[in-house]
Amino acid sequence: MSSQFHILIVEDNLMIAEMAKQMLLELGYSVVGVAKNYAETNRYLEQSRPIDVAILDINLSDEKSGIDVGVLLRDKYKIPFVYLTSYTDPQTIKAAVSTAPSAYLIKPFSKSDLFASIEIIRSKRIEDSRVILVRNLNESVKVEASDILYVESDNNYIDIHTTLKKYTHRQSLEGFLEEIQSANFVRVHRSFVVNLAKVEAVNGRYVVVNSEKIALSRTYKNELIELFSKKM
Repeated sequence: MSSQFHILIVEDNLMIAEMAKQMLLELGYSVVGVAKNYAETNRYLEQSRPIDVAILDINLSDEKSGIDVGVLLRDKYKIPFVYLTSYTDPQTIKAAVSTAPSAYLIKPFSKSDLFASIEIIRSKRIEDSRVILVRNLNESVKVEASDILYVESDNNYIDIHTTLKKYTHRQSLEGFLEEIQSANFVRVHRSFVVNLAKVEAVNGRYVVVNSEKIALSRTYKNELIELFSKKM
């Protein structure tokens, strides 16, 4: 499975780049290539080869830094990335965090550091790619789990609210949770299940999803608040 995960290394120090490449290959990943600067990175990104994650050095010997590369990956290509750096000063960390990296590793790093960071990214991608089949009126429709905001029970039917529309499906909330098999979906009320990734706020009486207030019962309140805190 690891061999199907394709990684781009952006590092201008050839010794460190080769070390990272060797570690990744030993872990069973596929290394797409090594880029020394922003321009080379862009050339790799414009090719048709898949890139699942990028490993970025922050301090590149170029006009544009690894943080500029991070912004490109985030805004244009939607590719997750991990920063590798020897910088630990607050200014650099703050600039790096503002680009929403998936991880931030300090040099020198170990093979286990790389493995843990990449596997967290990979597991999240698998989680986000889950698809369920729902029967909506007279059609069978594939719905991506990552698009679901919340699910509402209505007797023998559930309404699946997504970012684009609502689907009505003959199923119980228990059946939905059993089918989707995802830790992101939690019960907050006898009539509601929410996608934790879409929860904007929580208080003692309701949760906010897509600016909508969803009832939160006492039975699920403590567990939900704890899970939401871990997602912060």
